[in-house]
Amino acid sequence: MKEFFRSKTFKIVLIAVVTVAICIGTYRLFIVPKQAANPQNPINGVYIVSSDGREIQAIYLVPLNGGEIREGDLKNHPEVLKVADFETLNSYTEKYIIPIWIDKDAIDLLPKNWINQYPQKFCPVIVVGYSKAFYAMREKLNLPIFGPYIDWSKQNLEPGFSVWMIKSQDSGGTSATMKGYDEPVSAGRILEVSNELFDECFKTLEYKNTQYGFTFSLPLTWKGFEIVEETWEGYATTGGNDDIIETGPELLIRHPKWTSENPRQDIPIMIFTPQQWQKVQQEKLAVSAAGIGPTELGHNLQYVFALPARYNFAFLPGWEEVDEIMKANPLKAF
Repeated sequence: MKEFFRSKTFKIVLIAVVTVAICIGTYRLFIVPKQAANPQNPINGVYIVSSDGREIQAIYLVPLNGGEIREGDLKNHPEVLKVADFETLNSYTEKYIIPIWIDKDAIDLLPKNWINQYPQKFCPVIVVGYSKAFYAMREKLNLPIFGPYIDWSKQNLEPGFSVWMIKSQDSGGTSATMKGYDEPVSAGRILEVSNELFDECFKTLEYKNTQYGFTFSLPLTWKGFEIVEETWEGYATTGGNDDIIETGPELLIRHPKWTSENPRQDIPIMIFTPQQWQKVQQEKLAVSAAGIGPTELGHNLQYVFALPARYNFAFLPGWEEVDEIMKANPLKAF
């Protein structure tokens, strides 16, 4: 018995028990209160929530005296969060990728050039009230769009709405979706267009790994990401064997703003052979001290790709954005 308490198996079990206890405590202290205030709801595989617990799909900045979308119309669409100040809007765009609706009479509430700055520059943007996208985006929002002079006094600018979303950006320039809708303003119609853009927002950047056979879709906020290669280690859960019996690759997709001084949340992908994955599923192979196994993201004939258990429990900066990305089912095996 004394030999057992001194063994590596006992140490692993003890670490696992302590880790689970810490995770449960952390969950009750931090996650449960957050979920009580922010219940989560998937939309196109992705969700965000308001501070009052409302499930939302877009944030609509309006002037104090109302906006182009009627109040009754908005009540029928509680998934649209109406805000009347920049601070509330900014509190969401700092953490989440989300469609930004801006009422034509609320544009002046935005700090100058804010919409051109990271990360909100990569969010879908909709100006409510102007059907001429060129006018709404270039003249009113000051987006970096070049084109001819137009005498807007001779143009019919209303009613309607306009959309903009960057699809790619590099030293050669910017490719974006820009379109105007000359039609009556309604929350339902704008939401339909907004959700289409939002879904595409998570497919604008693709990492392709030909060695293992998968692609991973990312939003443009991750442009310049890095791939870090690590190794996972697995231990037998039976037989009293304290040695490492299996190893395999683990890839970390690292945010471009990550630094050793200020690390951000990585996207970890564990890679298993089908035989290794079967052992994990049968609980014959432990690959962490979390007490639960990893979650499958996809597979091909040679490999199974999985997300480590409790990978984001350190709550590093950017964990909310990574959570959004993962709920969009970004990995596709081939």
